[in-house]
Amino acid sequence: MATWRASYRWGIPRERPVGTFARLTARFLPPLLAALLVLAAAGPEWRSPLRGRAPVVDFAVVLDGSSSMRALDDGREDRWTAARRLLKTFVAGRPDDRFALILFSAHPVTLTPLTANHVRLFRILDRLELDSRDDGTAIGSGLMTAVRRLADSPARSRVILLLTDGAQNRGRVSALEAAQEAQAQGIRVHTMMLGRPGAESLYPLDGGGFARLRVDSDPDTLRRIALATGGEFLSADDPAGLARSLAAVDQLEKTALPVDPPTEGKPLGRWFLMAAALLGLPLAFDLLRKRGRKRPDWIAAP
Repeated sequence: MATWRASYRWGIPRERPVGTFARLTARFLPPLLAALLVLAAAGPEWRSPLRGRAPVVDFAVVLDGSSSMRALDDGREDRWTAARRLLKTFVAGRPDDRFALILFSAHPVTLTPLTANHVRLFRILDRLELDSRDDGTAIGSGLMTAVRRLADSPARSRVILLLTDGAQNRGRVSALEAAQEAQAQGIRVHTMMLGRPGAESLYPLDGGGFARLRVDSDPDTLRRIALATGGEFLSADDPAGLARSLAAVDQLEKTALPVDPPTEGKPLGRWFLMAAALLGLPLAFDLLRKRGRKRPDWIAAP
């Protein structure tokens, strides 16, 4: 039986104990508890993807995030809300496809690279908000970013979906230059014109009420982009028209590619906390039993 030649401080022996088990406990238990607490704080997750081969197309969605997307074409739902809602419906209908999401106004921002985790993509779309502090329409920059995201994809079908309601007025890369790069990479670009070109639309004012404004649009350039890359130009005067346009894109061919289906991780932090609590019980009981009391008889005198 191991004996201790030490007094305790916070349940941990001040000096090296006698006995193999006692020495191992004193040496390794405190750092093990600390490691378990650090792991619990890191928020680990358990994921169990089912790898397989599924028909898949790699999509890069290029979404206009300029302030003109606040326009209401049907008097009920603005272009921004309708585009995000219908994109979610489109993605949900293609569970085996991968998607990248690029938002652009004056500059493009990649919100997510190619992923089969549609749950995460839905969360991003739900949380997106328009930010007019750096307003503009850099279609060429947005397209070029999408081309780079798809360049290394092994899928036979690589497709860019461009949704915009305006003409390019920002960016160093023109829309047609980006289309030429997409054509060279074998990437098809489907362009969707939101709103009726040349028509006035209702725009909500910050102080309340609405104003009728006309946004500069360039359907001819969008048509040339689609024609150059083997895609289609689709006009969506209202949310119903956008739904029909996305349904038309849904007829693309598919190819086989190993993918991970979307899964939500199961948090493991509580298990690390439970393990730390169980391992810490001996120290806690020892602390409560020994602090402020006379040294027990079974502890050898120094």
